[in-house]
Amino acid sequence: MSNWIESWSPQKTESFLQEVSAHLSELGGPLTKDLHRLVAERRYIDLINFKFEYSRSDYSDLLYARQIHALFQKQEWMDLGLNPKGVAEKKFWEMEKRCLETNTKLDSGQLDAEAWRVVTLARSKIRRILGRVPTLDKLTISFGPGATTNVKGRIASPRAKLNARLACSRELLPVVGRLLAEVPYWAWSQTFKNSRTPRFDVQPLSVEPLEFGALLLSRLESLEREVVFWPEVEVHAGKLSFVPKDARSMRPIVIEPTLNGVIQRGVGSFMKERMLKCVNLDLTDQSRNQRLAKEGSIHGGYATVDLSSASDTVSVGVVRLLLPDEWFDFLSELTTGEINSPDGVRTLEKFSSMGNGFTFELESLLFYSIAKSVVELLDLQGEVSVFGDDIIVNSRAYNSLASVLTQLGFLVNNEKSFWEGPFRESCGADWFEGKSIRPFYQKKLMSEQYLYSYHNWAVRNCENSLAALILSWTNSSMRLWGPDGYGDGHLVGSFVLHQSRKARRRGWGGGTFDTYSLRPRRFKTVYDTDWVFPCYSVYTRSGERDRTDPDIVRGSSGYAKVSIYTLASTVFRRI
Repeated sequence: MSNWIESWSPQKTESFLQEVSAHLSELGGPLTKDLHRLVAERRYIDLINFKFEYSRSDYSDLLYARQIHALFQKQEWMDLGLNPKGVAEKKFWEMEKRCLETNTKLDSGQLDAEAWRVVTLARSKIRRILGRVPTLDKLTISFGPGATTNVKGRIASPRAKLNARLACSRELLPVVGRLLAEVPYWAWSQTFKNSRTPRFDVQPLSVEPLEFGALLLSRLESLEREVVFWPEVEVHAGKLSFVPKDARSMRPIVIEPTLNGVIQRGVGSFMKERMLKCVNLDLTDQSRNQRLAKEGSIHGGYATVDLSSASDTVSVGVVRLLLPDEWFDFLSELTTGEINSPDGVRTLEKFSSMGNGFTFELESLLFYSIAKSVVELLDLQGEVSVFGDDIIVNSRAYNSLASVLTQLGFLVNNEKSFWEGPFRESCGADWFEGKSIRPFYQKKLMSEQYLYSYHNWAVRNCENSLAALILSWTNSSMRLWGPDGYGDGHLVGSFVLHQSRKARRRGWGGGTFDTYSLRPRRFKTVYDTDWVFPCYSVYTRSGERDRTDPDIVRGSSGYAKVSIYTLASTVFRRI
């Protein structure tokens, strides 16, 4: 029997994509046929580099042409001779050079009058949104799911991070004592684990946590900036790493030290709450951006603005210019301003990068305040919405906004920004004249699992002939059918619920259907600091699986067929 998650060979995957492309070419128009010709001739680089001109196409042709493009655009397995990691690394240092130029430019005040007006208004908005700098006891600190400088991603879990040696960036040293005082059991567990570290006269379990925290704070503050010599805390530079993005390039991230990571997430959550409270900007929900993008594709009133390498161009100078001084100083202490490189330790010109726990919230705050200020100064109507570097403003504000952003060192991507014509895209939603043309992106080698996802996407988008083609490639002996709304572990389509005779006699409605489910991957080992984990779980009040089950780490360890109870009686209706 086939394995549901086993990847196909590159040859079989390519054959499948070739057949899908041929099928789509029959459904689309001239543009679709042109792109399929590139696929048939295996000119994949030309296909990936193809640029769409939305004003010269019709809906149906664009719909299928973009689907062909999406089958190859983000492939991670195809060797096209492009060296994606090398491209990403080169671009990272190019953006560092750009940040240096921006820092120099802003230090000398080289902005035009329009940009200064925008900056002045944006500063006042940011001050009102952020309010006072929070004390550390007001932050809910927690671990992120990824790696740190001394915990590898494959074993990354709260337990592993609690056990790892305490590490922070050089910038965090002045506040590391106050931070550790907020987590006294974690700090004490490290002194207990390592006999070379200083011990405290008081056992933490014999006093109240707040009292022990005060004792710890007193001990650490006596060391002041010399805490770097305290054996329990190591000073780490960040680690430059790369993760898959598309077929042409990878995405650079900087892996943070453990102590930086936990406090950065706390600050990010605080900023997120302030933006929701003060300007009703919900950074947990992309639907607002998606709605405005749809409206913009219909009446043209909204522009969607995209920035290239947004987080890598948030320079130190921009943050210093826009944030209140006390907030700039506060956030500067939490960043990792140095990274290890082949040439040794390098000081970064950017303020924070992907990997920093508050980068997303910070760039959302900056772009929202700038965009809102531009709209107000132009006396324009309409909403302003931001989600990370996805910006939506009145279309008539686009040119002014692009000019200000460029002066502040950002790269406005005119190929992916849309302020006129029938197309808009934002936050994973692509609209053409109010109709969705969002394709299915295939990134990895095909498997039964990905076939199920692609099939269900086709069914949900009423592409019945495409769904039938995909179904023909699935293993008939493994097929499971069920209702929509329960994931892609089964094929969405006609199904029969199973119900026991005992349940029917008792008057129970509904029944069960079978679906495939990935098994979580567990890394089971005993750490010296495991006794701290219950304290962490209570502190975070988390319902997330990786925090309530301490052994679960990223990835999966296979799959299983499971039964789900439901009252759904049709393919799409859920009760």
